Amino acid sequence: MYVIVARLESAADFLGFVNGVVASGLYFRALEYPSFLSLLYDDPASCLAAGDDIFIAADITAFRPERQALYKALRIANGEAAYLFEPVYLEPSTSEAPVEEGDARQRRMVGGGRRSVETRVRLDRDEFIASAWAKCVRFGIDLDAVHEGILLDKPEWRVVARNRPFVPGKDAEITEQAMGLRRNNAPRRLLGDKVDLRQFETRYPQVIAGIRLVKKIPRTLGEDGRDVTGKVLAAPLAKDFDLTSLAGPGTRVSRESDGEYLLASVCGFLNIDMRSNQFSVADKIVSHEGVSARTTGDLSLTGEIYEQHGEIQEKRVVKCRSITAYADVFGNIVSAGGIVHLKHNLVGGSASNDEGDIMVDGVASGATLIAHQGCISVQRADNCVIVGRQVVIGHATLCDIVAEELSLEVAESCAVAGKTLSVRLARARRDIDNVLLVLLPDLSSFAAQIVALRRDLAGLATAIAAQREKIAALRGDREVSSYLLLAGKLKRHEVALSSEQEVGWRRLSAQVAPALRTLAQLGEAANGLDAESQAVVAAIDEILAAREQACQGIACTVDQVTGDTRVSTLLVRVADLPLAVLPGKDLKARLRRADSATKPLFAGAAGRFAWIYPAPPA
Repeated sequence: MYVIVARLESAADFLGFVNGVVASGLYFRALEYPSFLSLLYDDPASCLAAGDDIFIAADITAFRPERQALYKALRIANGEAAYLFEPVYLEPSTSEAPVEEGDARQRRMVGGGRRSVETRVRLDRDEFIASAWAKCVRFGIDLDAVHEGILLDKPEWRVVARNRPFVPGKDAEITEQAMGLRRNNAPRRLLGDKVDLRQFETRYPQVIAGIRLVKKIPRTLGEDGRDVTGKVLAAPLAKDFDLTSLAGPGTRVSRESDGEYLLASVCGFLNIDMRSNQFSVADKIVSHEGVSARTTGDLSLTGEIYEQHGEIQEKRVVKCRSITAYADVFGNIVSAGGIVHLKHNLVGGSASNDEGDIMVDGVASGATLIAHQGCISVQRADNCVIVGRQVVIGHATLCDIVAEELSLEVAESCAVAGKTLSVRLARARRDIDNVLLVLLPDLSSFAAQIVALRRDLAGLATAIAAQREKIAALRGDREVSSYLLLAGKLKRHEVALSSEQEVGWRRLSAQVAPALRTLAQLGEAANGLDAESQAVVAAIDEILAAREQACQGIACTVDQVTGDTRVSTLLVRVADLPLAVLPGKDLKARLRRADSATKPLFAGAAGRFAWIYPAPPA
């Protein structure tokens, strides 16, 4: 018996044929079981050329009822089918024939002296398959186990069929295509084979435009299994994803002959969102994990903009240009000239900016803020040291502040120093008064320079007068005076000389030539002295303008005093160390110390105060 694969119209054709054969009391003799299963449950047309014939069995034979009765039910459990193999006998039949001693057949006497004989028979593999089919075991029969069970001489359970488990597929995945995409948490290596245990090797990878970031590896589908009844055990569908869903700003998907890639479309810092797994490349660094010894270590960043959405923990140092921190900062921020913007609180840490501004939207507590060339803006400051060119604070308590321009809404027990001070409300706290120092410039250096320059100017005036006297004396000589007068008229074409007069003119020119040279030298010397005198006058004007500039804007205004408050001037001598560079403890002591450099302007616990520095006379 052969099956012509090309004639099968559907996969169910052969299954219906087998069901019809078994239901009709037939079975396949000399069955080719692997081919049989392939035709039933596989797709032979996909692996065989059209027109190929598949051998199935030698014949289809009747499955006699007495033989069917020999096969018992199978026990199906846990993906297996088991059968109890034991010796089997045909139904007893009456026989007159004698049975010899020792024959393998069993004998017993029945009524009338006639013997009933039970004959031992063997099960058949092909019949077993047909019987199992009728009992719903239609897949995975182990022919070797069946053969061994048939030969047993004592009852024994044998597993005769097993499920074929499904083969799981493989989910789609991505593989890295560029070096350095991963953060390297190894300690940063320094020169001389040293390492910095406070910093990691690579924290925020940088990429260039066009580089392949990752490649998508497509999913691999699994293979379905089948249980002993012939039902499909479907393999779970492997997970897939769209690479476009991972492409964030600054990246793009490229579909090429060898696969799908995610590329960087711009140069910048690579960021991978841990929640959405989205890749993005931007000119700023965005971090959501915070700064700590465990996650990042100290940071030294080269990018222009840094956004930190997590906490910056105590003692951690972040060196950057511009930073926006959305959570509390307990560590130290060092900026090289951008903008430091703290959206929340600065507690116990510090923020410094060499050339830019610092803004704290929340509370600064026990912190140090320094911006020598920028503006510091804080909503509330408690027990802080603040040094900046311009400082604007809403509410300050127990703070030490130094600024050229200071604006305070509420000052409680603060010590401040500045060129221009503006306080709306000054009040004491815990019996600690407010101290306001108006910084006055040391004008002694200006005065010394002006005196020296005016002395030089007087000397130059004397020298110029002497040169002018010598020039006048030479011009007073009769021959020189006549020559100069006639030379002027000739130059203006007011007169014309005859031939005899030309001879006399040349003779006069030769006589006065030495005097003319001396006169030219004296004129050059006088002009040089005039230029030098003008330069000294300009220098004096510049010094006077600088002194006036140093004195401008020096003022102090306190709109309301409701607690002990002292206002004094502090002369800032050139030889003294600037207040802005003093350590915190020394600054606190200097701001509250009264000495010869300070001059009281106001002391009281109520009222208001306003004062403008009078400019010195020119």
